[in-house]
Amino acid sequence: MSVAGIVTRNWRLKVASFALALLLWGTMRLTDDQISRLEIPAVQVRVDQSDPGWLLRGAPSPAAVEMTVSGPMGDLLRAAMSEPVIVIPIDSVSESDLLFELADDWVRNLDRGSVTIEDFAPSSVRLLLERYRVDEIPVSMRLTGRLPDSLALLAEPRANLLFAQVRGPESEVDVLETVFLRSFDLGAVTGPGRFEVEVDTARLGGLMVTPTVATIIVEAAPREERVIGPLPVRFPAGALQGVESPEGDDPQGWLAEGERLALEPDSLAVTLSGAAALLDEVDPAALQLRIAVDLDALRRALEEGDEGVARAAVELSGLPPFVTGAAASDSVTVRRADAP
Repeated sequence: MSVAGIVTRNWRLKVASFALALLLWGTMRLTDDQISRLEIPAVQVRVDQSDPGWLLRGAPSPAAVEMTVSGPMGDLLRAAMSEPVIVIPIDSVSESDLLFELADDWVRNLDRGSVTIEDFAPSSVRLLLERYRVDEIPVSMRLTGRLPDSLALLAEPRANLLFAQVRGPESEVDVLETVFLRSFDLGAVTGPGRFEVEVDTARLGGLMVTPTVATIIVEAAPREERVIGPLPVRFPAGALQGVESPEGDDPQGWLAEGERLALEPDSLAVTLSGAAALLDEVDPAALQLRIAVDLDALRRALEEGDEGVARAAVELSGLPPFVTGAAASDSVTVRRADAP
């Protein structure tokens, strides 16, 4: 078919289609240029807070508003699709509770050349702020377990970090008494050393802490044992001193004339355990073995027991730090006896 035929075939239909297209185009141009109003719902409200002495507490109230704009319908539709937001700038804060009237200049993602902002609903937004605080907070260790039996401490484990800098809302920093390190298991120690332990930030919520790692210093040495004694076993100060009271009478009133309290055995060897450097410094004269006794309970035990005898526990005192000790027996026999 020739070109002329293609043009002339169904020419009435083609003319009608062309006319309809021109009509639709003109209608759209007319509608696009007509001034209209549009309500854009749920426009997000954000805050640009640059005052370093304050923190925003929670979201703005309300966190979204309705914004009414006017302009050509096409521009309004494009404005709605651009997802405008309202950003409130805060350069300086004077109080913790602030109420802002929303301003047109705070709207972003909006072509202001062809679209006019009519109003906001609601027209104001409330912000709650809190002072930002930086403070030095003591650091605490949390030790679990115990050293293996082959090791003994020379000194208390210690951290090289005594204080940590904590930053955050004033209300949260004020109530913070200590910053904890993560638990450190002494049972995993195989010898003296320095061990890195992280700050337990999970307990700090949203607070920031510096530094976040500390070093725990463990001074330990192979455990040794020494035997000292035998040492005499005595009554506690203020009780009968083995034979009678220092004044020569019986303050409890239950020993017969010429009687005394005898201990069997009256002396015991003591085994000390600890690091060699500490065992070398132990003064045997500072160690004391005394019976743990309540005289009234002892009297009843002697009166109720067979042949006037009773058992009393023995306590060891005077040990230096990080040295343990045990007597050859944890108790002795107490009995009435005639004075020599």
